[in-house]
Amino acid sequence: MLRFSAPPLWLIGVCLFLPTVRACSKMESPASLLGGDGGFFVALLSPWLVAQLLGILAIVALARGRVGRGITVGSAILTLSAAASSVVLAAVSCFDRAKLSEQLWSCAAGVAFVAGVVVMWRARRLEPFARLSRFVAAYTLFTLPVAALLCRIAVEDGLHKIGIGAPLFVGAVAALAFLHARALSSRA
Repeated sequence: MLRFSAPPLWLIGVCLFLPTVRACSKMESPASLLGGDGGFFVALLSPWLVAQLLGILAIVALARGRVGRGITVGSAILTLSAAASSVVLAAVSCFDRAKLSEQLWSCAAGVAFVAGVVVMWRARRLEPFARLSRFVAAYTLFTLPVAALLCRIAVEDGLHKIGIGAPLFVGAVAALAFLHARALSSRA
């Protein structure tokens, strides 16, 4: 499944520069949002930032026919970096007295974070290619809350609030979820 994961990871990286959401009257790309509000947007947009690097590490491992220690450590660090988005989305409603629906979305983001950490923890004893594949599966779990947020924006605020980057991002995350669903459901 690892070789099929590279194209969706690449697409997520490309979506960093595509118009994704409407902020006020202007369509914004994730890259344009990185300039403001410091760490919040960097954490929220971390799946876009690390996707291509994770894909490159997978391609290098496949081309070499082995997963070296550097690729393992690098992919683990990149995957954990992507977890920042689910942590931010889980924490957003915890500090506010938000509506119940907002708190449920925050809980779902927290569950995605915990599930991703469990997948990474369980991957430590697998053979190198299986471990790398599980890291991509954990990345997918960490990215699901952001994809759900984009879907919520489209449904609740209208399609005019999203740009081409949003459906491409959600489609790429859905492709990764489909590719890694079997690995996530197995006991290994």
